[in-house]
Amino acid sequence: QALTEQVLSAARGTGGEIKRNVDLSALVESLCTDLDEIGEPVTWNNHAPAPVSCRPNEIKRAVRNLVENAVAYGSRAEVRIADSDDGYDILVEDEGPGIPEDEQQRVFEPFVRLETSRNEDTGGTGLGLTLVKAIAEGHGGAVKLENRPGGGLRARMHLPRMAATA
Repeated sequence: QALTEQVLSAARGTGGEIKRNVDLSALVESLCTDLDEIGEPVTWNNHAPAPVSCRPNEIKRAVRNLVENAVAYGSRAEVRIADSDDGYDILVEDEGPGIPEDEQQRVFEPFVRLETSRNEDTGGTGLGLTLVKAIAEGHGGAVKLENRPGGGLRARMHLPRMAATA
C-alpha cells in the first residue's frame, strides 16, 4: 500500500518535478529512439511540434509503460501523436489479442493483471497502467484502451494543448 501511495503521489505531481514547456513530439520521439536502439520493436511516426506544459519525466514514464505493454503483449509497438480539438493524443498500437471490453477499465486499478501466471517474464506488478492513468489525469488528461478493428490494442493517452511560452 505504501508503494502504491508513493507512485500515485509522484503521478499527481507532488513528487517534486515541476512543469515546463516542452515539445511532446520530440519527447516521445526520443523515448522511441532510445527503445529502438536497445532492440525493442518500436516504430515512431513523425509529428509536427506539439507544445505542452508538463512534467516531462512523468510523461516519458507513462509512454514507456504503454510501449512496454504493447511489446510484451502485442509483440511490437507503433507510436504516433494525433491532434484533437483540445490537445494531443499519444497513440500506442500493438498486434496482440486486445483486452475484453469488460476488462478495459479494470486494468487501471492497482495490482490488476490479466496475465495471471505471476511469472516475472510475462507480466509486471500491475501498477504500470495505474501509473499511466494517474500521470495523464495529473496533467488534466486521460487514458483509454480500445481494441483495434483489425486486431490488436490501441492505448490513447490524451494531454490538453497548452501554449508554450518558451
